[in-house]
Amino acid sequence: MAKTVYSFYKLLMNIILNTKTFQITVCIFILSLICLPLASQITVVNGTVKDSLSGEPISFVTVRFENSTSGSLTDDKGKFRIGNNQDKNTVVVSQMGYRTKKVTVPIKQTTNIVIELSPEGVGLNEVVIRPKKEKYSKKNNPAVELIKKVIANKNNYTITNQDYYKSEEYDRILFAFNEFNKDKAPFKNFEYLADYTSYSKIDNKLILPFSVRETSSDVYYRKSSNDTRRVFKGYNIEGLDQTINTESIDDVIKGVFKDISITDNDIEILLRDFVSPLSSSNAVDFYRWYIIDTVTIEQNRYINLGFVPFNTRDVGFIGNLYIAADSTYALKRYAMRIPSKANINFIDEMYIWQDFEQKAPNLWVPKEGITAIEASLYGTIKMYVEKNKAYQKFTFNQPLNSIFHNPSPEIYLKDYKKQDDEFWQAHRPSISEDLHMDNMMQDILSNKLLNIGIKVADIVSSNGYIPTSSDEEKNKVDIGTTMNFYSFNLVEGNRFRLTGATTRNFHKHLFLYGYLAYGTKDRKFKYMSEVTWAFNNRKYHKDEFPRNNLSFSYKYDVNALGQRFLQAERDNIFMSTSKKRKLTYERMGQIEFIKEYYNNFSFNIFSSIRETKPAGSMVFEVNKGNSILDTIPHLRFSEVGVILRYAQNEKFVQQRRKRRNLPSNGFIYTLGFYSGFKDVFGGQFDYQKLTLSIDKEFWLNKYGKVYMTLLGEKVWGEVPFTMLLSGSSNSSFTIQRGSFDLLESMEFTNDVQFTWHLDYRMGGWLFNRLPLLKQLKLREVFGFKGFIGSLSKRNNPKYNSDLLVFPNDVFSMGDTPYMEVNVGVENIFQFFRINYVRRLNYLDNPNVSKSGIRIGFDLRF
Repeated sequence: MAKTVYSFYKLLMNIILNTKTFQITVCIFILSLICLPLASQITVVNGTVKDSLSGEPISFVTVRFENSTSGSLTDDKGKFRIGNNQDKNTVVVSQMGYRTKKVTVPIKQTTNIVIELSPEGVGLNEVVIRPKKEKYSKKNNPAVELIKKVIANKNNYTITNQDYYKSEEYDRILFAFNEFNKDKAPFKNFEYLADYTSYSKIDNKLILPFSVRETSSDVYYRKSSNDTRRVFKGYNIEGLDQTINTESIDDVIKGVFKDISITDNDIEILLRDFVSPLSSSNAVDFYRWYIIDTVTIEQNRYINLGFVPFNTRDVGFIGNLYIAADSTYALKRYAMRIPSKANINFIDEMYIWQDFEQKAPNLWVPKEGITAIEASLYGTIKMYVEKNKAYQKFTFNQPLNSIFHNPSPEIYLKDYKKQDDEFWQAHRPSISEDLHMDNMMQDILSNKLLNIGIKVADIVSSNGYIPTSSDEEKNKVDIGTTMNFYSFNLVEGNRFRLTGATTRNFHKHLFLYGYLAYGTKDRKFKYMSEVTWAFNNRKYHKDEFPRNNLSFSYKYDVNALGQRFLQAERDNIFMSTSKKRKLTYERMGQIEFIKEYYNNFSFNIFSSIRETKPAGSMVFEVNKGNSILDTIPHLRFSEVGVILRYAQNEKFVQQRRKRRNLPSNGFIYTLGFYSGFKDVFGGQFDYQKLTLSIDKEFWLNKYGKVYMTLLGEKVWGEVPFTMLLSGSSNSSFTIQRGSFDLLESMEFTNDVQFTWHLDYRMGGWLFNRLPLLKQLKLREVFGFKGFIGSLSKRNNPKYNSDLLVFPNDVFSMGDTPYMEVNVGVENIFQFFRINYVRRLNYLDNPNVSKSGIRIGFDLRF
């Protein structure tokens, strides 16, 4: 067991650098140490449904236990698995165009069976799903005509047509270990967990819940401004998450398991975009549509409309819509899942169900919904995630405009995390059950080895910070970080660093941060100290959204020229390299004010004094004529600046001093202006710099995503080469988005520059269609990036002798942009990416690499 703990810890440390969802990794890997499978006797049926005449498997057949809600659809190969613990043993198999068949199986056993369905005659107006040989046509198809009417009317009866509404919502997200077997090591000796098991919503498999999050909130909506306010009245965590840092995990859960609106064109879940079956632009062309039958639900008749992607390897759903058989074409219910062939990591099964109820002739409101997911790592560590949502206590057209005076879309009542049992008994609907998590955790924590595993998970979920107190409400200082404790570069040699940061428990507005580092080669101490006053109340640390912070900092450290857009800190262990870099020693004092707004606009105003000295082989020299060079000991800059930023629909994971963006369909605009002053606080240069960047992710439906970054920059005034523009160089072996892999540090210098980065991730669209590759579930990646610029004579030491002489490996550009391409494969072992990178031009520059390999770790569903 000790070796297992160490192996998981080592793997997680390697993944953290470039992953947006590493907290999910914690749940899948680390938390798996704390489970005990307990077997229970349930009735399970594994089988295949075939056509009795052709012998071919029949896809998307309904298979269920009679008089039970336990059921499923067969997959692309006609296979299914269902189970129940209610002593039901009659399996009903039904499909339009075939005679319904009932099969009896043994109770409380696992049965493997092949079921053959006999075809039957159908009317001319009925659409029949046939295996393989089916000739599907959209023309004169009554199912297609029906879905067109449903889509045309999808917004006529929804709740957002009301001028105002208020509702009470309850959310519960449950994490559990799936398909337990008490006879498998290492869980044999933990019999005390027998009382804590439950059953999954997918097919009643036995599960062991280890974490439950539940939320009670009031939601207010105003149509005139299309505004929503959510007031959190209660929030409760039970289970394993009570013992680890959950702040970042909460952010990931919100992004991964977002609320679903089926009327949207795209459904975002699992950090991916799926084509909605009610998409106004793609539903008819992306899905095949079939009228299955009519059913009675709550004494009313509804049309059962089935749908399947044209290619079940694309990112879509298989399922059923239940449509009102009247002129409203209202949606009463939908149930859908992902095709088994879809290239989605870790997910074995996903089931989504949503029910609506009619409040008025043209008003349908959500009533209850379930999203259930079965996940596994190569079929070994099996997880189950279930999100339940219930809606109740609707009121309409009773304006409460005062709630909208608060600019925050999410409002938290005082002590919302401390509601008592009486509150939860009053606000939990019938979908929630008491899982006795508190008792389970007491039993788990009594085991010393499992306790160590929990502490390791806590460190990882805190982005490498280690609390100095085991009680989160009393912890005042965090020590870190594991990824920066050791690194290496040519100037410092072996570098060791220790970091400390205070929390809200130290002071609710005053936050301190600092680090001390030492290099064994240059034998110099480096350090940073920062004092921040947070005007907003913080939950734990200063950089929580929205920031409204005033900071003072002082730093002395090594700085790498030409490396501007790295996702990792420069002394992250993965950035250690022996590759030649242009390093300087930099001493800087700065005052900064940053303010963020709920509409995703922010501004940052700062002023700094910076002194730069050459390090290693770097020298600062001025040409005095006659080949005489005069050495300059240091450069000094006095600067003020402002940065404006607007990010549409931005969501991110907050990790202490770092944020990781979650996928978003919005633009991100960043405008920066900087000005340097000569003879002010010792500044030696007058200059101005303007930057404008645009970032955007484009979803191309089934063809993947394109990530685009455009950056324009210009410098006015006379400045040394250290302040000129250059493409950001990546000197490490890891993939760093926004940087150039084969560009030498400050290889080209400009005072006006335009940069582009295009990264196309196909998501397996091509490989899924190649017979030898589709089983590997690999994904294709293509990239094209470059920059072009020019250098004016006033900033070229060939024409201006007052400037620093360029190092021998620094050049001005020609008329041709610098360009790189990359071709890569990601999803190797479900988390590994490898890129082949190729430099396209300027190949005659000295000491450049024409091609190379870069690797990355990025967990994506």
